[in-house]
Amino acid sequence: MVTSLVLVVCASLAQVEPVDPATLQTRVNRLVRQLDSNSLAERVAAEQALVELGPRALELLPAVTPRTSAEVKDRLGRVRTVLEKRAAEQAAEASLVTLEGEMTLAAALAALEKQTGNRVAGLRSDNEATQVKVDFKDAPFWQALDSLLDQANLTINTFGGTPGALTVMAAPEGQRPRSEGAAYQGVFRFDPLRIEAVRNLRNPDVQQMRLTLEVSWEPRVTPLSLEQSLDALTATSTEGSSLAIDNSRGSLTASTNADIASVELEIPFELPGRDVKEIASLQGSVTALIPGLTETYVFDNLQARGVENRKAGVTVVFDQMRKNQDLYEVRIRVRLDQANDALASHLAAWIFSNEAHLQDAAGKQIESVGREGYLQAANEAGVVYRFDLEEAPTGYKFVYKTPAAIVKTPVEYELKNIPLP
Repeated sequence: MVTSLVLVVCASLAQVEPVDPATLQTRVNRLVRQLDSNSLAERVAAEQALVELGPRALELLPAVTPRTSAEVKDRLGRVRTVLEKRAAEQAAEASLVTLEGEMTLAAALAALEKQTGNRVAGLRSDNEATQVKVDFKDAPFWQALDSLLDQANLTINTFGGTPGALTVMAAPEGQRPRSEGAAYQGVFRFDPLRIEAVRNLRNPDVQQMRLTLEVSWEPRVTPLSLEQSLDALTATSTEGSSLAIDNSRGSLTASTNADIASVELEIPFELPGRDVKEIASLQGSVTALIPGLTETYVFDNLQARGVENRKAGVTVVFDQMRKNQDLYEVRIRVRLDQANDALASHLAAWIFSNEAHLQDAAGKQIESVGREGYLQAANEAGVVYRFDLEEAPTGYKFVYKTPAAIVKTPVEYELKNIPLP
């Protein structure tokens, strides 16, 4: 048995010059010092050079402190904003896999995780030793995974409940192979699940057809929401005629859950004639809100009010902490430079999933016992967190984590040869 394994990263990252962390940190430090040069040309060149290092430089940039000069603060802010946006854009690109040979399924899935950061859980002992043959060269993650699961007669358990991972299970008897009928685009996988046609016999004018479309994504990145504009859909039959989309609803929107790496969208059609046997082509474009890297905001003066902490394109405002009967309340506001509709009422569930906790003087984390919104605007949301403390929070800190950039990304797809009932 011969097995070869090559590590491959996203196409957009593959061209980045490899630099060891220590060398990169030295380069970042030098450029940051240059941001405060007496020469305007050198300051501009340093800012551009930091941007050209790409998102890998984000975690190496220094924190802004009261001693940071205004010039460096402004330029570092611009660098962070650009790099956070690029990180979000790169997150939406497909992970690529290169793997060749014959091996066990367990070994193949381990290689996929190493190359892409996508974890697959739920593999049973009787499946681990299943032999699979692979010949992937820069193959998108979903295409490679579907090929492996088809060979092992497995599929994905949508409600597997493993955070940050896909959970596999035995494929139901008669289920079509996963690699048949699915479409792949970026981190996303599109799969038509079912079609339901309804004809009202009492009122012949009431008739419709619904196509349920499953949209999945690589578990390494969870979009905040997905939106399918119905007027952006086109469908044709095998005979070449257009199938009418019922776009009276305008668009389909779905908030996501970090524990479930997929959502379902129900596309409404006007019921076609009985002579139409299949949808030959369904083309659409889903708009995904993709989060960038998570930034940590720390507030160590809980008696202060209206303290702002800005990183990249997100400002977190610590409004106040106060005691309300038996509980302590912390009120914060999250303000986005470019919200991209991420705070619209039907899409803002993600803001309540952000990590937030108190930290005592010994470093122990205290989780909130409840939270709720108290402000919602186009680019700002307010959340109140409640804590049950046994003593006054002397020496405590409030820690909040949130994506520092959110990018609106259009994702085009085409599904073919969908049989009608």
